[in-house]
Amino acid sequence: MLLPPFLFARAERLARARDLRGLLALFVDPGEKDWQRAIAANAFAELHAELGSMRDTIVAALLRSVDEDAPNVRSQALFALAEIGASDALPAFRQAARDRDFIIRTFAAHGFMRLATSSALADLSRLVEDDESQVREAAVSALAALGPEGRLLVERVARQDPYRWVRDSAREALAKRIA
Repeated sequence: MLLPPFLFARAERLARARDLRGLLALFVDPGEKDWQRAIAANAFAELHAELGSMRDTIVAALLRSVDEDAPNVRSQALFALAEIGASDALPAFRQAARDRDFIIRTFAAHGFMRLATSSALADLSRLVEDDESQVREAAVSALAALGPEGRLLVERVARQDPYRWVRDSAREALAKRIA
């Protein structure tokens, strides 16, 4: 079923039109609703290959938003930074890895996975010990992206994690991704 355009959020319409300037204007507008801004951030993730000359400006705007009080904006900004592959977001991912909100910590692990940088090994070591299973599962995927450097931690999770699906994710990572 096709929805009429007026049923889409403004950010969704801008994303469908691939209007990066419009999305950016909406995203940086402090008066805009958080859910619209979160949709805009998600659109940057989806359109990451099309950012072109606007990439640096968009990355800077996303980086400014990762400290906001709006959890949906923060999580989607972290997701977008990860999908864009913004290496200058590493400090933001490190900070997010220590956040009290487990969803933010999960997106931090996703960011480490996308950047696949061995300098995140200490952060990921902490995240595989997290109280939340979703964070541990994301950390396992990120460790797998590091290759052999993360192997020992992933092996330990595969043997010892209290949740079967986290152990299964670790085993899958060992089988598919880590040489």
